[in-house]
Amino acid sequence: MAGNKRACGPRRALGLLLAASAWAGGVHADETVLQLYGVVDAAVSSTHVSGGGESAGTRGGVLSGGQTDSLWGLRLTEPLGNGWQVNAGLESGFDAGNGQSDNPGQLFNYGSWVGLASDSLGELRLGRQSTIGMDYGSALEVASWREMGMGALFKASDNYRRDNLLNVYTPQWGGWQAGLGYAFDAAGPDGPSPRGRGHAWSAGLKYEAEPWLAVLTWDRLHPGAGSAAAGRAPTAWQAGLAYQAEDWKVSLAWSRQRDGFVGQDGGGVEGLGPLAFVQGGRADAWLLGAELPVGAASAVLLQASLARPNWHWDNGQRARTVQLYTLGWRQDLSARTSVYAFVGRLLNGTLDDSFTPEASSTTRVAVGLTQRF
Repeated sequence: MAGNKRACGPRRALGLLLAASAWAGGVHADETVLQLYGVVDAAVSSTHVSGGGESAGTRGGVLSGGQTDSLWGLRLTEPLGNGWQVNAGLESGFDAGNGQSDNPGQLFNYGSWVGLASDSLGELRLGRQSTIGMDYGSALEVASWREMGMGALFKASDNYRRDNLLNVYTPQWGGWQAGLGYAFDAAGPDGPSPRGRGHAWSAGLKYEAEPWLAVLTWDRLHPGAGSAAAGRAPTAWQAGLAYQAEDWKVSLAWSRQRDGFVGQDGGGVEGLGPLAFVQGGRADAWLLGAELPVGAASAVLLQASLARPNWHWDNGQRARTVQLYTLGWRQDLSARTSVYAFVGRLLNGTLDDSFTPEASSTTRVAVGLTQRF
């Protein structure tokens, strides 16, 4: 019985949030807007790994977020007058296959922030949220297939969040916007070191005016004193250009990553990647993607990326160039629902570790359904 009582707390809190959003979804009291939104995405998939040691073999089943992450969230906007407004967001990711949170024990793992915005001065946001580099860089992605999208090799654009993050955005001037972020907490995936939590910076410049999008970002991580990367400063530059017409898109991007992955989301040492990368290594990555219409409500998505490391492994062998190719198809059934299928091929890396000494390969095939609300 005691276990049931403890479980009721989060459920009641979640129920109250959903009830409040349902009440406010169609009501604009004092022009305040509270919106409930979400995505449920599930696919049947088969993933084959060869040359990956213990991970070699074929695994099949239900894949959550095959096309886009399964999540739900609440978004609030309250006008204050004279061009000012308060914005806030709560967002939670979950596994559509089993209903569990992506991060057990962290209800709003995708975001929990509040901000103050001005038409003439821009916006300031505080809380758990995306970095500027991830926010701007990921806009260049064409095909976001699970673990085989842009973030597989462009880790500064991967789907990660920072705790205790302050982001400042300028207003848009003729399509131009800049952003600067500072994270007071840069603890790794295993939690903070007793000797220090570290900090991180992120900055970006974006030009967006149809049909063009141009992006330049910079990220730097300063790990805590107890980190294996202490004394190093993992850094990532990203630059890209995209052209989007009414029903097709072409995107080109480049990234240079030094001394490890700034997002601490690449496996290896504390999520920073392999030790050879952390201790002075560099990896240059390129991406080319295209979305082409096929009929009135369907499209073919092609995306290719590669990352070329410059270090050698302990056995003296030079690290191999990692290559990722995907081919996908999407059919829109309505404004909110679509079916999709894709096949992806990853060479000289794994879905968990971008760079490995082994000459491994991964092939994934999936067919799924996405519904937005």
